[in-house]
Amino acid sequence: MTGSSAASASTREALILAGEQLFGEHGIDGVSLRQINSAAGQRNSSAAHYHFGSKEALVNAVYEYRMERVNHRRLDRLADIEAADEPPDVHTIVATIVLPIVDEIQHSDGGSHYIRFMAQMIGHPRVSLVELWNSRFGEGLSRVIGLLREALPDVPDTIIGQRFGLMWEQAIHALADRERLSGGEEADEMIEPDLFVSNLIDTVAGGLSAPISDATRAALKRR
Repeated sequence: MTGSSAASASTREALILAGEQLFGEHGIDGVSLRQINSAAGQRNSSAAHYHFGSKEALVNAVYEYRMERVNHRRLDRLADIEAADEPPDVHTIVATIVLPIVDEIQHSDGGSHYIRFMAQMIGHPRVSLVELWNSRFGEGLSRVIGLLREALPDVPDTIIGQRFGLMWEQAIHALADRERLSGGEEADEMIEPDLFVSNLIDTVAGGLSAPISDATRAALKRR
């Protein structure tokens, strides 16, 4: 990589990380490209526009910056699952969703900013969860959904799809809330990492595999 290419890549990463932090703290609509330029230490006020073209493109770049690593970890876990003799249960499958995200939060610089950004992103009215899952780093999630269908053969695809969306949002917001609460002694006792994450996986697995009520079955038939 030439010196100019390295400088460009460094600037791009600085903008991504600054955007991630500001979006996580203030929301996507509460931050301008000019503010991100300033936070990234860029004297050129058009640097973010030059590298990304728009705020929407920068938001996508932030998502992909982290998701590349998260997806790699998820694929490693899926390879271990698929190499085993026994089909995975729902709890094991859910762990492949949650734990790669937790690893990124706990073991990478800016992990706390990452999960707060994710909570802001998935709650934004112009962000489609389906498009996120189908992005170029969404292979792991696609395979997870396939495993869930196999593990829950009596649950219709429509219900699995809805529950997956609900549980995904629950997991992201729960992890983001935990990061916001971290710091105080009492809070840390309530949200001790291993217990919190394990209980979160239990909760998500329970939601995905919950019995389908008569009311839900009736609504499904009316579709």
